[in-house]
Amino acid sequence: MATKIYTMILAYKGTEKLWNSAQDEIATLENVIDGKLDILRKDFINIRSYRSLRYDSDFIFWVSAYKPENFYKFKAGLNLLFRGMAETSFSMLSIYEHSPYLKGKATLEDTLHNAPSPYFVAYPMSKTVDWYLIDYEERKKILAEHIGMAVSHPENKDIRSYTTYSFGLGDQEFVVLYEVDDLSAWSHVTEKLREATARKWIIREWPILVGTLNEPFRILP
Repeated sequence: MATKIYTMILAYKGTEKLWNSAQDEIATLENVIDGKLDILRKDFINIRSYRSLRYDSDFIFWVSAYKPENFYKFKAGLNLLFRGMAETSFSMLSIYEHSPYLKGKATLEDTLHNAPSPYFVAYPMSKTVDWYLIDYEERKKILAEHIGMAVSHPENKDIRSYTTYSFGLGDQEFVVLYEVDDLSAWSHVTEKLREATARKWIIREWPILVGTLNEPFRILP
């Protein structure tokens, strides 16, 4: 079994051409994209699409694969299919592998094969230089507090998290992904975690991408 999985978050923003199009044109585009995503699934561990709930993008795609070169095929295919109706607004490339601070029971592949949740949250994260100069065992204790606060929160039962690594691959050090059943619960847990000691060393957590599950792909209801 592979122990390393590559993952990409790709956000698109609709252009004026999209919003000025007739509904039958948009429906045709939706059907073409649906078909293309189905064909591409054989090259990926997971492909999920979301409608963005923020101003800075309209569509969000989360894809994972064993080969990073597959992402170019995916991105180029979407660019061709959108035909100028949407343009890339943000992307993040990272590696999904086991955390050095946790002992996971499930394989990485298994965690990506769970039934999707209604909502998706993703953001880049980086830490200060000082964090990496702290002794490993001390870092482990600090993160244990953070993890303990999260898992013990009464509203955390339906939140799935994925920490992925971008060192040397992107403008961030980590890409943090969450699948969520309730955005209100997610917000409450996030607020509580602001009290964790580990917050002292975090220097970036933006932009935050928030989407609602959109499978099969649909631009309009």
